[in-house]
Amino acid sequence: MSGKYALIFFDVFGEDYVTTPLTLSPTGAGHCNDVTAALKALPNGVIPDIQCSLQAINTNFGFEYTLTFTGNPGKLKTLQLNEYLDGSRPTVLVSSGTYTSQVYTKVDGEFIDYVADRCEGVKLKVLIDADAATNAWGADVRPGSLGYLSDLTPMEEKLLKACLGDADYNPDNNVDVANWDMGVLVETDSSGSYNMIGAFPHLVRIVPVETSAGYNRYTYSQYHLVWYDETATAGKRFRIANVNNNVKLLTSAAESYIYTTRGTLQQLGWGTGSELADNLLGGASTPRIVGYFSKGSNKIYTNYDTSCANQPSGGPRNHVCIKRGDLLFLVDSCWGKGQAGAATPFFGGPLLYNCPDSTAPHYHTANMYTVSRVYTVPLSSSKSTTSPATKTDVTADATDTTIVDTYVIEIDANFGWQGLMGDPENSDTSGNGTTWSDNTGIVPLFHFSPPSMYGSPTTSLSSLSTSSTGAYQYVNECSNRGNCDRSSGLCACFRGYTGDDCSIQNVLSI
Repeated sequence: MSGKYALIFFDVFGEDYVTTPLTLSPTGAGHCNDVTAALKALPNGVIPDIQCSLQAINTNFGFEYTLTFTGNPGKLKTLQLNEYLDGSRPTVLVSSGTYTSQVYTKVDGEFIDYVADRCEGVKLKVLIDADAATNAWGADVRPGSLGYLSDLTPMEEKLLKACLGDADYNPDNNVDVANWDMGVLVETDSSGSYNMIGAFPHLVRIVPVETSAGYNRYTYSQYHLVWYDETATAGKRFRIANVNNNVKLLTSAAESYIYTTRGTLQQLGWGTGSELADNLLGGASTPRIVGYFSKGSNKIYTNYDTSCANQPSGGPRNHVCIKRGDLLFLVDSCWGKGQAGAATPFFGGPLLYNCPDSTAPHYHTANMYTVSRVYTVPLSSSKSTTSPATKTDVTADATDTTIVDTYVIEIDANFGWQGLMGDPENSDTSGNGTTWSDNTGIVPLFHFSPPSMYGSPTTSLSSLSTSSTGAYQYVNECSNRGNCDRSSGLCACFRGYTGDDCSIQNVLSI
């Protein structure tokens, strides 16, 4: 690999900045230093600080580097690569074969923290549920249940239940003295019943506890989708759908605070019901809206039209539709492809078809994405149907695809992982029809209604305040430490703060 390219950086206002040309080498040796210097040299101090790490892809086959913008608060548009510094002629070269390039978001920044309520008196650790020596999954693991919240005392468990509280717009169905929702759903097949992640799991944020003076204040927090499984092993009942590392031992995990939200996280479904429901009587599971997507892409191809123009509307617990500006979570939870038969859990009961062990899941997948577009495109000539299937789609030809590609959701950041397609590409290619995946992808979609919309879908985001909603606006005029004088455009800082944007703390300021 040789040649040159440039990075295009976008600040929080969407203004673009282009770096000086960056020279490539086969191994990427010294490239982090070049990238860091070029970005910090951009005008107006737009990047005050940045961290870079680099990992080679095999030997002389390219490399991947990760940038952490420690000095830029807020939600940044994804970087772009300019690989055509000489007009239409590419300036990135390889000695033989071809090359590809991708830019994706690993951990996204935010303007507003919607998960800002700290659960006081609770410290915990997040563990993946697997054997430390073999990486084999534990007995309680199934799709949507890869790990658990650990190191909780009985009192901390009670406090956490109270902090999680209601999750589904309906306090009347809350349980026990903690007055909370478990976020669980029961699926039944011919072998028995399984507790699965439900229609309304809890959204939490995990923040490492400071261990010493001057600890790394740039350590980012991590989202988790949490629900409660009464049938799981004691001490492992607060289940998490996604994982951010492969830590399996208490001694290796970081002690953390946990923050909760007054917003609502809802798994998307479709059909005549008003929400995803238990199938305790052995009937068909509620159909989920699932999607597939490529790594480095921002397009989700779903098995159903999610647009508000065609989805049913009703009460807040109804199947929710998707529109521009909505917030979504898609996580890698080793979602299974299910099994043929109406009485079988939609995602395969206790089986994990896509993750043979705990080293397989992608980490850091729980980003909050904002919907940019929802639209429909004509069905491509290689596809055969637009209707979600209710039976297996396996054909005699294992390479024949019947994946729906007509319903599209675009989000505001590129995925750092691949959302797999279903049959016949990655499952049953024997032709006997023992597995299925609703004729499309296998990754469920979770819609998040922020605290400002809790019980009032028309509330504007500009009305957020920590005291009334449990949300906190990170990036705001006058650094949240003063008021903007609209006539002069200058900040009137609160007592104890100074500077043009009130960002400097000064005990002498009055």
